[in-house]
Amino acid sequence: MTRRELLAWLDTRRPAPPAALRAHLEAQLSDSEERLPDHLAELGRAMLARVTGRPDGGRELALDLLAADAFVTYAFEAQAEADVAGLTVLARRVAGAGV
Repeated sequence: MTRRELLAWLDTRRPAPPAALRAHLEAQLSDSEERLPDHLAELGRAMLARVTGRPDGGRELALDLLAADAFVTYAFEAQAEADVAGLTVLARRVAGAGV
């Protein structure tokens, strides 16, 4: 999926994320060969790793934490749209990845 396609998909989400969070999400998006749910889950994992990698961090990490939550939530939304039966597998993968 291309970055442009990801942005278009993100545009369909309701409620729309606040502007600051939307900009932070957009900054993380890139082209990917992965399926949309998998790519979004990986983005969430990466954002969470940024937060947990800075245990002395403070409020400056708030957008990263919100982005991690949003990406994982969007991963489940994308999976539900594609194939509800795949939610359990995605949940296991997300849990196993530490997200």
